[in-house]
Amino acid sequence: MELTIDQLEEAGFIFEKENGYAGDDYSRRVLAESNLTTYNVDHLEKIIVDGLNETIDTNSDLRISAYWALSKRFNRNLIPSFKGWLKSELDERNGAAIYQILIALSNMGEPVFNADREGGSSVNELDLNVRDAKSYLESDIK
Repeated sequence: MELTIDQLEEAGFIFEKENGYAGDDYSRRVLAESNLTTYNVDHLEKIIVDGLNETIDTNSDLRISAYWALSKRFNRNLIPSFKGWLKSELDERNGAAIYQILIALSNMGEPVFNADREGGSSVNELDLNVRDAKSYLESDIK
């Protein structure tokens, strides 16, 4: 992946700003110092997606940051990619990555969390997150 974890954080804030979120003092400070603000958001998204598709077997923290950044894009066209990444993370049983993808999909209106989970989920609820991820992917097949 071409971007660092810090740059992925910047990208997430850029996507938030693009979607009308003014941000807090921290995110505004990060953006003021960012070199990525010169990128077109579509190009920045492509860099991240390509990086995930090319390095899916490498650094877990980098992938999680990339999923987080893309979740701020609210681009429903990314749902098929998120589903593919979710399948890969389920195979690895990577709890934090599964959680981040579920949150991203939920933010895009996808029904990923079981109704018995009020308020979404917790990154620490691996078994429930795995259950919900599998159920979501299986419902897509039916």
